Amino acid sequence: MLALRLAWLLFLLPVGAFSPGFFFVRRLRWSPLEKLCGSVGLSLLLLYAAAFAIYVSRLPWAPASGVVSAGCVVLGLLTLRDASRLPVRQVVRGFGFLVAWTFAILLLLRNYSGGMWFGDWLEHFQRSLYFLHRFPQDTPIFLRYQLPARPPFMNLLAAFFLAPAGDRFELFQVVFTFLNLLVFLPCCLIAPALGLGGRRRIAPLAAVFACNPLVVENATYTWTKLLAAFFVVLGLWFYLAAWRKHDRVRLWAASLALASALLVHYSAGPYVVLLALHYLLFVFRRRKEKWKELATAATLGGTVLATWLVWSVATFGVRITFGSNTTVRDAAQGSGGRLAGIAANAAGNLVRTAMPHPLRAGVSLDALQQYSAAGWWRDYFFLIYQTNAIFAMGAVGGLAVLYLLGRSCLRAPPGPQRLFWLFFLSGGVALATAVHWGGEVFGVAHVTLQPLLVLGLSLLGGAWSSLRRWARLALVIGCALDFTLGIALQAKVESLENTPQERVFAGLTYVEKGPLPLGPPAAGFLSEPAWQNWFRKHQLEACEEWSSRAAAAAGEAGHRIDYALKLYRSEDRVYWHGWYARHDGSLVFLGDRTASLAPGGLALPGAALLVMFLGLMRRLLREV
Repeated sequence: MLALRLAWLLFLLPVGAFSPGFFFVRRLRWSPLEKLCGSVGLSLLLLYAAAFAIYVSRLPWAPASGVVSAGCVVLGLLTLRDASRLPVRQVVRGFGFLVAWTFAILLLLRNYSGGMWFGDWLEHFQRSLYFLHRFPQDTPIFLRYQLPARPPFMNLLAAFFLAPAGDRFELFQVVFTFLNLLVFLPCCLIAPALGLGGRRRIAPLAAVFACNPLVVENATYTWTKLLAAFFVVLGLWFYLAAWRKHDRVRLWAASLALASALLVHYSAGPYVVLLALHYLLFVFRRRKEKWKELATAATLGGTVLATWLVWSVATFGVRITFGSNTTVRDAAQGSGGRLAGIAANAAGNLVRTAMPHPLRAGVSLDALQQYSAAGWWRDYFFLIYQTNAIFAMGAVGGLAVLYLLGRSCLRAPPGPQRLFWLFFLSGGVALATAVHWGGEVFGVAHVTLQPLLVLGLSLLGGAWSSLRRWARLALVIGCALDFTLGIALQAKVESLENTPQERVFAGLTYVEKGPLPLGPPAAGFLSEPAWQNWFRKHQLEACEEWSSRAAAAAGEAGHRIDYALKLYRSEDRVYWHGWYARHDGSLVFLGDRTASLAPGGLALPGAALLVMFLGLMRRLLREV
């Protein structure tokens, strides 16, 4: 049964993500790759609008989404001939390889962990269930957020795709992973514009993406930042093309893409602001019929944003809609000396994002205390690859990007294009870092810088043909190093789970002091954040296991344990409205399904990943 649901999802996801938009853009005078990427962006926007309409109108999800899905299939059949003529097979093959590669990794994962990361993956699952099951509007969001603290675009898409397939977590993983990987497509589109005159090389670009720990982790960890980067890069391309070609349609497409990016994740805000400022300061006065063009672009983008903001204001009010986001909330608390502290945090974040933690004195790793050597080294490298802006593009790739940017600044003739990139890149780093008000010990590359980081990876793909042989070989070695330290080691640790033969994660531990008498062990096989993620996966199931111990405890300790267990159990009712109880008390990952197939079940996707890695290295060496 699960196999049929997966097969349905893997059919519907590409059809739904392409055919509705292609029906509208196929006649435009765009390049083939522009049509492909524009079709995907418009399709996702249309599906978001349909999903929001289904939710607001209170139509039954399964039949309503079934009708929309059938419409996508019909549009796909009507445009099949035109789609088959698009000369984009290399890009589609590169994306297909990236999907297969990432899904092989996904089949290994049985828990999420790494560094201090905790809970975001579960929060977005709950948000998707909020829309799918129409939870009461006063339902609190996991991690004590309110619903308007995050925009709904990707969660509504997940609700749409899960409606006919089921509300199981392993299906949710498939939806989010596929949507996050779409960022590869506009990066192929924009690569030549970044590549210093080189030809578009899809195979090296796909390899750089596949071996990049930031891309793989953000694709498999069920949150929304890579899809936001998809829309930012797509909007950036259409903005540049509209500026260069004096084309209004592309400018309007950029407006739709950037508004969609904001509805996926608010971290797209700095890039929207920068492009809007550039247009108003440097482009607007030279455009023909500029007021009509600006009014249309603003209306299109504003309409997209209004779908969420108007409903949220009507439902939750102005204060919660605009004040519950963490950036706005932290900014509202800043006054007097507090503002100075926020400014110091922003400056410190910029330094920490540029310099990895091994190169800075006084950085404590005590929070990562654990018995597992593999787990400790995983966290050590995780906090380099995910939070540092340079190493996020690869151990060698990040340095290569800096070299290429420096060479471009020295060689490129002065002009509007050079000024734009200086404005966008420097402003993007400064503004995207500044909007994260809290101080981060290890850096904030994973919070707001993904659009710039995937642009850096695109630069490597675009400049590949212009690099010397030794530089290409160094990048291949860097890809192998990144895969080993940032992907293979991460997948190994995230594949750990309790089995009848081995107990990796301890259950709840009695604590004499503290607000609750039950909590994580003082020292575990993996770090406490890893344990917290594991516990949330098994929360209701773990509470049932502890019930017998609570009954055996006497006196005050027994009463305290019983109170804590009731509190943990109540979270299923308060946050999830019985979802855990209906699913045997725990979440099930795709890796859990793989592991249950046979005693060596996890070895199958691991072997497949190894074969693909060796084939990828062989192909890259041929490119050298």
